Amino acid sequence: MKIAIISDIHEDILHLKTALKNIEKHRVDQIVCLGDISGYSVPYYNHLDTRNAHECLQLIRSNCSYVVLGNHDMHAAGITPKTSPSFEYPDNWHQLAYQERKEIASGKIWLHEENDIDALYTREDIEYLRSLPEYVVLSTSMGNILFSHYAYPNLSGVGKTFFTYPDEFRKHFDFTLQKNCRLSFFGHTHTTGILKIMQKRIKKYGFRKVATISGDNAISVPSVALNGKRNGFCIFNVKERTLQSFRIY
Repeated sequence: MKIAIISDIHEDILHLKTALKNIEKHRVDQIVCLGDISGYSVPYYNHLDTRNAHECLQLIRSNCSYVVLGNHDMHAAGITPKTSPSFEYPDNWHQLAYQERKEIASGKIWLHEENDIDALYTREDIEYLRSLPEYVVLSTSMGNILFSHYAYPNLSGVGKTFFTYPDEFRKHFDFTLQKNCRLSFFGHTHTTGILKIMQKRIKKYGFRKVATISGDNAISVPSVALNGKRNGFCIFNVKERTLQSFRIY
């Protein structure tokens, strides 16, 4: 079984199309999308003239077996996460004025209207996003695998928290085990290549480098969107337990 993993498209339709075309060559069984289909943030991207959140979403829906929500998707759909780090959303969060939300947020979570342009989704697009889960557990021959946009307790990446050291992923490993999984994949950080997170260390693999995957691994994957860094996608061979990331040209 081969699984392609894509994440963080950010309305970059050109690189998404290229990624899907390249994935076809690997003859995968399933494609999993780890969220942030929308989210064109003005300070970080340069594809303003070609951005197309609606078309990106249509391609994701027609090509991916599983899709989870990212923080930008939640903003575009006007929903709040069930799991968020150290922050409790008021019931009327999306009815509040920006300045009110900014004061309540106290810098703990992203307020995407500060940088994001409207995704221009249709009503059906938004309903589809609202139907998506925050994480997915996939049963495979090597056991269950958990897919999310980022690491627990910041599963959807709504919090302004990025982990750097193995100890910071302890809660994520505990959550993964609670879901009867020993392997997990997430995006959000736009890493170059692959980050293989283990209990006591983190190892980086460049594009096309082969990583051997075992239990108790959390894997950070690259973004499809190009934002000044190299972008890519991953192919996980479940039977061989090998993982590679590939650049998108």
